[in-house]
Amino acid sequence: VMKTRTKLLSLLLCAAMLLPLFACSGGQSAGTPAPKDTSAPAASSAPAASGAAEGYPDSVITMIVNYSAGGGTDLSARAFGDAIAKALGGNITVTNLPGGTGSLGVTELANSKADGYTIGVATLAPLALVPYQLDVTYTPDSFQYLCAFGQYGYGIVVAKDSPYQTLDDLIEAAKESPISFGATGYPQPLTMKDLGAETGAQFSFVQYPSTTDCVADVLGGFVPCALGDMASFAAYVKSGDMRLLASAHSQRWDVAPEVETLQEMGYDAVCDSYMGLCVPADTPDEIVEVLRDACATAFEDAAFQEIMTNTNQAPAYMTGDEYEALVREYYELYSTVDFESAG
Repeated sequence: VMKTRTKLLSLLLCAAMLLPLFACSGGQSAGTPAPKDTSAPAASSAPAASGAAEGYPDSVITMIVNYSAGGGTDLSARAFGDAIAKALGGNITVTNLPGGTGSLGVTELANSKADGYTIGVATLAPLALVPYQLDVTYTPDSFQYLCAFGQYGYGIVVAKDSPYQTLDDLIEAAKESPISFGATGYPQPLTMKDLGAETGAQFSFVQYPSTTDCVADVLGGFVPCALGDMASFAAYVKSGDMRLLASAHSQRWDVAPEVETLQEMGYDAVCDSYMGLCVPADTPDEIVEVLRDACATAFEDAAFQEIMTNTNQAPAYMTGDEYEALVREYYELYSTVDFESAG
């Protein structure tokens, strides 16, 4: 009897010890754990491809502006950023990174984390032209394109007391001896080079670090003329302190509608450029689509449109695909340009 009781107790103890093992099997029919998958890493820092935009944005988005605070690009970008934030139901803060003719901010954007929380103003010249002038680390492939939201309009301006009353006066004088013109960078010198090639005039490029400096030197008579942007020079044309000789834009300036464009005067030269928004290339497509939709909504925002009008800038919308196509077209075009001969 004692042996029987001992055997029964041993069987009961074994059963009790095995119960936790069956409980830990998670319902596996065989009572053993499933084999662990070692073909992929246990965790990934990148967001999943599907549903990457779920809950986006849940923190502040930074917008990099590649020009100085207070300028035309900065003012329009801030207004557009506010409109995007309104469309997203989030917040956008602005960081200005001027320098390298607009390439410093674009470089920072290309190197930013591709999570949708850094967007940046990427204007046409730094994207398509500057890579042929400076040793930059980005190409058009470094970005995904959200939209274009504004168009720079340029014009040839002189001080009110300039001896050059008309564009013909300026061209005739420049045929006799080179005349300097001020600008902050490209593509302006290419336009003046084209005008010179058409007319036999000689123009010499004087590069300024900011439009403020260029404006001051035109007003002070230190540089005879400038190929300036509407946002920076229109107020002086309107006040009468400067005279617009020709719009180099594809349209006439609103503040001087009687002054023709270069093309209306019979010249092929034109100087147009665009303000656009981009994100780093590896940003998830789902987030890019959310941002693109927000850009389309933001462009119709009344406050943004009012800022563009008040700063003498031309609102101009392109989808992300359209802006990317334009950038790549100009990137190919500028690959054949001799920039040294343009000044």
